[in-house]
Formats: sequence, structure tokens, C-alpha cells
Amino acid sequence: MTIERNRKPNSRNHRTNRPVLAGILFFCCLLLAGTGFLYLRLGNGVQIKVSLDKNIPPAAEIICYRQDDAQWGDDKLGSSSYTMRSSGCLVSCIAAALSMDRSTEETPGTLNRQFTSGQVYDAEGNLLWGRLSELGDYQVDVFSEISTDIIDTCLADGRYPIVRVRIHTLGSFHYVLIVGSQDGEYLCMDPLKDGIMPLSAYGRRVYGVRCVSTSSASTPAVPAY
Repeated sequence: MTIERNRKPNSRNHRTNRPVLAGILFFCCLLLAGTGFLYLRLGNGVQIKVSLDKNIPPAAEIICYRQDDAQWGDDKLGSSSYTMRSSGCLVSCIAAALSMDRSTEETPGTLNRQFTSGQVYDAEGNLLWGRLSELGDYQVDVFSEISTDIIDTCLADGRYPIVRVRIHTLGSFHYVLIVGSQDGEYLCMDPLKDGIMPLSAYGRRVYGVRCVSTSSASTPAVPAY
């Protein structure tokens, strides 16, 4: 009589498969986490591209300001703990836009002092657009849409759009000033850089468009609130 004995499962194969399954699971988790990170970082942004044949030269000589300039870098934004050096990109963009608009110098330092005395900042150093408009010295547009039409209309009217971007495409939020376009690129004044930067340096992705000019400037024929 032949007696068949039950064969034991090959435990070696089971042990070999476990690291493979764990690796696959780990990779899937990384992929999911990466997808979520990109969605959170790029969500609400709009890809902006200018036509190759559309060149809009700056309406005035380009003025570049650095937010970390020693003359004002340590100045606080209102009563907040934030300084021009760390968070003054928006004020620096507005100062450059006003300087080009008026053809007279308006430095980030002097503008920040005006905003502070006018209570244009909240407790966290954020700029209050409604309060800025109430001062009556500026035409303030916070656009509800993001498009090349809005940017091009502002530029055509001799005004300079301030756009919200992310540093290196995926980094922290930052503001730069668009001063014109050339060869399929929007040209930007970046308060953290020397010289002019292309919008492609920020992935051509924009998260908001603002425009501040003197109160005598013409109003763009585009939707705003």
C-alpha cells in the first residue's frame, strides 16, 4: 500500500513574495501621496500662455525692486510680525507698478509705511484690498477670473498685472509683476530675483491676478470685483 503524505506548503516562496508585495504597496502609497500633493499644490491654478506672435513691450522703463533690500527688508508689515524681507513681495510689486505708472519713484519702503499708517494690513500682515481701494489714491482691481485676455488688456492699457504664482512651480506662494510679453513669454519682475524672469520659471501657472495703479488710470474692460 502506498501512503501519500501531505506536502507542506513551500514557506520559502511565501517569504520571498512578502518583500515584493510590500514594495508594490509602498510604491502605490508613494504614487497616491504624490498625486495628492500635486493636486493640492496645483489646484485652482490656471495655465497661462501667450501667443508667439504677440509682443507687448513695457509701457515705461522697467523698475525692479527687491523685497529684501537692506533699506526696508527688516520693516514690519503693519502691526504683524512679518517683515518686508519675508513677506513683502506684494508690496514690492505694487511699488514697482506705481513707479512705472507715475514715472516717479515709489519705493517698497515708503509704500509699506503708507499702507501701515492707512491700516491696509490685517493682524497677519495680509493686504486688505477693500481697505486699499477705500483710500482713494489707487485704482485697485482684484479679478475674479484668470486669463491671458485680462493680463493683455491691463498691459495694453499701460497697467501692470500682479500675479500670484508658486516659487519653482510647486513651492510657496509668491507675487510677481508682469511687465510685458515677448516671443511667447510673459516677462516678470520678481522681488526675490535680479533682472527679469519669464513666467515659465513658475510653470506658467497663475493663482490670482491683481492690478494696482494710480486712480487716474483707465479701467480695463474685463470682469473684476
